[in-house]
Order: sequence, then C-alpha cells, then structure tokens
Amino acid sequence: MKTLGLIGAGNMGEALIAATRKAYKILVCEANETRQKYLKSKYKISAVDLKTLVVKSNVIVLAIKPQDIANVLDQLAGHDLNGKLIVSIAAGITVSFIEQRLIQKAKVIRAMPNMPALIGEGITAVCKGKWSTEKDVKDICQMLKGIGQTLIVKEDQMDAITAVSGSGPAYVFLFVECLIKAAQNLGLTPAQSKELVYKTLTGSAHLLEKSKDDAATLRAKVTSKGGTTQAAIDVFMARQIEKIFNDALVAARNRAKELAK
Repeated sequence: MKTLGLIGAGNMGEALIAATRKAYKILVCEANETRQKYLKSKYKISAVDLKTLVVKSNVIVLAIKPQDIANVLDQLAGHDLNGKLIVSIAAGITVSFIEQRLIQKAKVIRAMPNMPALIGEGITAVCKGKWSTEKDVKDICQMLKGIGQTLIVKEDQMDAITAVSGSGPAYVFLFVECLIKAAQNLGLTPAQSKELVYKTLTGSAHLLEKSKDDAATLRAKVTSKGGTTQAAIDVFMARQIEKIFNDALVAARNRAKELAK
C-alpha cells in the first residue's frame, strides 16, 4: 500500500482523506492542533512532522493556501524528493513556480478540484509538470476518482478553469441565496422558499445532465413568448447578465494569475 502525505488538511484535504484512506496509508502534517486531533480521531490517521511525511510518503499533496506555499516549498527543497510525486491543489500556483522552488527535478502535478468534492461530486482539472509522466497523471486521476470526475488539461487553461469550476460553486450558492430572498419578498415563507429553490436547482441540474438538449434549448422550452418566464428573462437580459458573468469570470481568472506572481 502506498503512502499519501497531506501538507495541510482543510476541507479539501479532508475530502481526499475520506476518499483515499482505503487505498493509501495516510499521513498528515497539519499546523492547527485542534484540526489535527479531529482528523486523527475521525479517520484514524497519523499526524507527523514535515520531515517524517516527506521520508515516508510516495505522494505528497500540497493542500495549503497559495500564500503559504512558498514557505512550504522552501522546506521541501531541503529533502530528497527522488521518486516522489508532488501534487498541488493551491489556486493560481504554477507547476514551474513549484519546480523552481524545489530546485531538484521533482515530479509535479497541478490539480484544481472544487467544493462538491466534499460529497464525491466534484470535478478536478489535472495537468502535468516537466518531470512527471503520463503514468503519473493517470495514477493521480485514479486517486482523485473518489472525490468526483477528473479532466486532463494544459496548464495554460488552469486559471480559466479556476475561475469556472474552482470558484463556480460560490456563484451557484450566490444565485440560490438571491433566489430564496426574492421568493420571500414575494410572500413565501423561508421554508417554502428553500424547498422550492433547492428542488428547482437540483431537478434542473439533473435534467440538463440527462437531456440531449443543451442549456439554451432547454431554456427556450421553458420560456413561452409573452409569458411569465419571458418577463423574468427580459429583466436579466436588460441588466446584461451575460456581461456580468463574463466580467466576473475574467476577474477571477486575473486574480488566479496574480496569485502565481
């Protein structure tokens, strides 16, 4: 059994622990002692220092915030990483940045999961580094199957993917918040609003996934000319909803680029 070492174990790190603990021996290096104790108690895994994690792990996952990664990479650079696979899920941090910090010819893979990974329904974009192989990518995709689907991409697409799927759940949750508040403003109770919005959202998502029609076609089928849906759509279009989405995603992509500097 291979050993998977996680540096940092927040929500995404915990999702990986839950999904991989039957296939891997899990080690965690987590600075927060309360968090560390929780993970040890719930998943029966070992909490270790960085040196021990590096020595004993076959795969090392950097599940830390982008602003913390430089310091961690400098510490890793002092250890022998020969034969070890380094996987980063830090938003905006490029493979070349990691490789340059590690100095040695480390095998690096960059991955961008999203929040539905917490329930095994995520999608993770994956790209390889200079020294990693196609087999390494295949192995990591297999490891990530427990948190959802994977998509192999080129690294120059990663900032856009971060803006779309990495940040995407927050856009959906914002839409739900707004729809629930608007429903209450129309006189529905909080409980009614929540039930109606949640079921409309999940039902529509399942229909979109299973239908042979695309989103535009399905929208047209709901929207009768001169009807209630058309009245609402007209408001969205008048407020330039397409431009709002485009501007928002451009801002998210640009921020991902800034994080890499």
